[in-house]
Amino acid sequence: MTKSQSPVQKHIQRIQQLADERQRILSMPADKAMVAILDHPQPAALVHSFPEEDLFFLVHDIGPDDALPLISLASNRQWEYFWDIQGWDRDQMDYARVTTWLQLLLRADPNRLAKWCFDEKLELLELYLFRNIELRVREMDESPSDLGDGYFTDDDTYYVRLVDYPTTTPEEEAFKARRDAMLKQLLDRLSLFDHARYQGLIMEAIHVLPAETEEEQFRLRNGRLAEKGFLPFYEAVGVYQPLQPGDLSAKEKKIIGTPSAGDGTISTPQLAASFLDEDNLFVRALKSIHETKVIEQLQAELAGLCNKVISADREIILGRSQLQAVVTKTSAYLSIGLEQMTRSDKSHREAQASQLLQHYLLADIFRVGVAGSLRLHWEAMRWRKKSWFRSQNLPLTFWDEAWLGLLGGVLIDRPQYYDPSTAGTNYRDFRSSQEIQITRKGLEQLMTADQVLGDMQISIASLSDTRFLTYKNLFLTLWSRAWLNLPPIDQQTTTIAVPISDFKRFYTALWADQAGVRVIDDSKKNDFLQWVARASGQSLEVLSQRLGMVFEALFSEIERELGPVKAGNLEPRYVQLFLLKRS
Repeated sequence: MTKSQSPVQKHIQRIQQLADERQRILSMPADKAMVAILDHPQPAALVHSFPEEDLFFLVHDIGPDDALPLISLASNRQWEYFWDIQGWDRDQMDYARVTTWLQLLLRADPNRLAKWCFDEKLELLELYLFRNIELRVREMDESPSDLGDGYFTDDDTYYVRLVDYPTTTPEEEAFKARRDAMLKQLLDRLSLFDHARYQGLIMEAIHVLPAETEEEQFRLRNGRLAEKGFLPFYEAVGVYQPLQPGDLSAKEKKIIGTPSAGDGTISTPQLAASFLDEDNLFVRALKSIHETKVIEQLQAELAGLCNKVISADREIILGRSQLQAVVTKTSAYLSIGLEQMTRSDKSHREAQASQLLQHYLLADIFRVGVAGSLRLHWEAMRWRKKSWFRSQNLPLTFWDEAWLGLLGGVLIDRPQYYDPSTAGTNYRDFRSSQEIQITRKGLEQLMTADQVLGDMQISIASLSDTRFLTYKNLFLTLWSRAWLNLPPIDQQTTTIAVPISDFKRFYTALWADQAGVRVIDDSKKNDFLQWVARASGQSLEVLSQRLGMVFEALFSEIERELGPVKAGNLEPRYVQLFLLKRS
């Protein structure tokens, strides 16, 4: 005979069942997720069990208009979160989005909205009405026509008119019409719910001190969101403050809490963790942890960290696809941080990383990961201030496509990895320590090339006047001039371009035949390297070590672009790697 379960055990089991059901639903496509919720034996209890963040993203994935059944089942706490997230634009109420949400809530459950406004959101509603209505109280000896056009009433005493404002587009006109319809319906519903309180509401609304009320409501809203990691920008940006692995030892170890029975009203956000499908050190270390209490705490930490990143980036995240991008970025920097913290023991990295996840806050590990990319930014900024190319007033395009892309990524405040295969901007967040090292190597090569050009002491009046100038055609053109023994350039030189008639002699000597294919042999490459060494005063060994791969790639590019072209077919305007002019 089995012992019957205690009420506490039943409660814990029910909470676990709801958690399992939520996880299953969140893995479904949005439309199927809503059907699954509505088909559940207790849909209201299931919706109430959703963390506010997860329900918010689910509603937006379905589409707020189509998700009205879920909105009507949501708790007041979940409604409040919707308003907190979308009702503000930085430190000011976003009246357009508040209008949209009031319209949705009216359609979802008008009577409950009226009660919620009176009981929990009275100050916010007064602030909204202050910006959107005018009120006149009719005296006994006044006629309604004396009040002016546009007023309406339901008691012949309190007359309301909606604030008018100019519109310039059909979209603005359509929105204004929706606002007018919504407000009339809302005021009517509030009046029917409790007319005496309605009269007090509209009377107080026109006497609100908007600045003080808005400031206080913003403070309360920030307090609620801070519990979920949505800190104000000036606090959230601290997540990007770099931290060195050695600095973590001075921080206190985090405490892994024990699961409690709870009341089932607060759940760990699961949606962020569901997007951890990358193959990186953080994900592998996380999957090696099997204790429920540890997993739940890490899920909560990850959700809070993602929210901090959203606040620091000032992003507006509405759907699961946008959240997935934030999770991918956060996971990548956590992985980079763990890579930095386990560099000394690569053979047991995953086991060591698993221990680190349980000892240190994810936010601190994230800061360790961010530090590497920020160091790239600082090095690039310091170099740029004293660089040769900037002293010549040259544009960033001087560094050609690849290095221009690299510089564009590291010079921004939040450095990104230049990846030409990425659709759109060609930039994305760093995903591994290896990508940081690749970028660092490219930056070091670029800075060396800049130093070499500076050491050459090129004395031309203005290089910036040269069209389509890049470091590639500058190096190669100067080399060809030296090989042809052309007059040295000086402050009176207006162009470094080589006359095409002279260039053909150099061009013919440049090529060697290799099994019927024209190539540039090692003797010409060595001649180029020796010329760079003489012109810059650098040693051959240093140049070969620091720029050898760059110069090798440059000669490969010459072979690809000009190998099939005979000297007699050269056309200056089509040659990009040398600066040429007609004789």
